[in-house]
Amino acid sequence: MAELSDAAKLRMPGKDVLQPGPKRDLVAELYVHYRLAARPPLPKIAALTGTESNPHKVSRETIRRLLTGTTTSQWAVVDALLLALCQLQDRDPDGRRWPEPDDSRWDENDPTTCREHLRRLWNDDIDGLEPDEAPASPPAAPAPVPPARQASGGWGGTPSPPADNPWTAGGASQSTPQTGGYSDEPPF
Repeated sequence: MAELSDAAKLRMPGKDVLQPGPKRDLVAELYVHYRLAARPPLPKIAALTGTESNPHKVSRETIRRLLTGTTTSQWAVVDALLLALCQLQDRDPDGRRWPEPDDSRWDENDPTTCREHLRRLWNDDIDGLEPDEAPASPPAAPAPVPPARQASGGWGGTPSPPADNPWTAGGASQSTPQTGGYSDEPPF
């Protein structure tokens, strides 16, 4: 009887409870899969997590909190929930999100998978980004800092140490990288 009450009480939060934005978008996507899986009881979903095909065990309380938008959790947890819901609907999470051309949501130019779309929404929620603010691709790696600037310390200091510096007077130069932090050897 407890299983029935869990399923009967779990509904998509209203806009007065979960404001429009990245978290609501994430929860709405989870609800797409929850509904397609026929709103299974939380213990049934939890039982499917932690199995051989879905190695990350998720508690029914965490599942409830994800579906109500009261937590975001780690990606491994969200992914485990998706895998369990996809297993209940006999669907591949790495398959195309809207596989049927007769579906009103079908977009021939959008090959996004269920997992890719959910991960993008999860990242947007973590970053607090609205969908139109989210980066389309990963940002470019920062340009490397030229070695001359690194040697100067970045504050306009001289690139070489003063001649009376006891830590470098023995022939070591500042451009030689330190490998283990501070030396226990005295400078003299």
